[in-house]
Amino acid sequence: MHRTLPLKNRQSDITPLQLVDEIKRNIPKIEKELIGNLKWYSPNAHYVPNTLNVISVEDLGHSRFKMNYSFLWNVFNACLDIDSDETSFNSVNFVHTDEGLVFDFIDSEPGSMLEEL
Repeated sequence: MHRTLPLKNRQSDITPLQLVDEIKRNIPKIEKELIGNLKWYSPNAHYVPNTLNVISVEDLGHSRFKMNYSFLWNVFNACLDIDSDETSFNSVNFVHTDEGLVFDFIDSEPGSMLEEL
């Protein structure tokens, strides 16, 4: 699944550090895709708001980049006496184009029962 994040600064030669600043300003626009579906961890898993952190952006060459990031999520189930915070470390690839940054997100939505059969 691709998602384009328009850039405020449309210069063609942009450094990874400049990209980190640009992405951090626009995190709310792509936050849902970066977190994905936490239900495969647990039906009780929830993202802890405002914990998404861009760790680094790596230049892969030819206007391709890799963003490493982390976020905190929580699992709470009173019946099972579970209240745990976990940190996930993930990465996503993106391309710098004239339109902006085109992220290549992995679809983390669970398949339907029909798809599994």
